[in-house]
Amino acid sequence: MRQGDALSSTLFNLILEAVLQKINITGHIVTKSIQILAYADDVAIVGRNKNALKDTLVNIESKARKRGLQINENKTKYMEVMRAASNSDHLHCGKYEFEHVKEFTYLGSQLNQTKSTSSEIQARIRSRNRCYYAYGKLMKSRALNRSSKRKIYKSLMRSIATYRCKDWTLTN
Repeated sequence: MRQGDALSSTLFNLILEAVLQKINITGHIVTKSIQILAYADDVAIVGRNKNALKDTLVNIESKARKRGLQINENKTKYMEVMRAASNSDHLHCGKYEFEHVKEFTYLGSQLNQTKSTSSEIQARIRSRNRCYYAYGKLMKSRALNRSSKRKIYKSLMRSIATYRCKDWTLTN
């Protein structure tokens, strides 16, 4: 099928699911050395060390290749989570070389290598401000009463600003 066809994304997700089901990751969430998080076409591999990460990536790549899937080297990133920021080199895994990044966005949440939530909170505030200015005329209009404006604020703007806030680690 061609990319962009109505069935292509569904077939891709079915095949990716079959590939990820073949990966044998046993154990409890605390004792696992690798965890695979997948939603639609976004896959995150979380590992306790680089060797476990590389082994899992090679395993996924070989099983995916058998089913006609390829890893997009340009879209795949690598991040090490540490107490202090590091300037690691790219990750070499087989024929692939993955770019090292200090932060990235996964499923709408901004993650960084120092586990700081300040950049995520700032991104949420910016998103909320963009929403406010997009609906600025409506919020300033005299055609809407105060209770309607309050409902718009609560359902749109506040939810954008507080999305996934229960996951934030607050220090102060």
